[in-house]
Amino acid sequence: MTKHEELRIEINKIDASLVELFEDRMKICKEIAAYKSKKNIKIFDKVREQEVVKNNVNRLSCHEFDAHAEKFFKELMKISRKIQKEHIQSI
Repeated sequence: MTKHEELRIEINKIDASLVELFEDRMKICKEIAAYKSKKNIKIFDKVREQEVVKNNVNRLSCHEFDAHAEKFFKELMKISRKIQKEHIQSI
């Protein structure tokens, strides 16, 4: 097996973990949506989202990826809001 093939296997394992974590996160987003709907809380909380992005970017040990991680988490928050909106509309 070539080094390239070995690295692809590692990436595939990481991707599988990411998919599982993504699904877990989205399921929790639906629970949060139900709670927010019941308590009449807005879906978008700018301060909370900024905090989530900042805290996760700060977890990086290799800060050359800071800008990319920031984009990643901002997009993840956007998807989370969309899931919450869809869930609230369905209940």
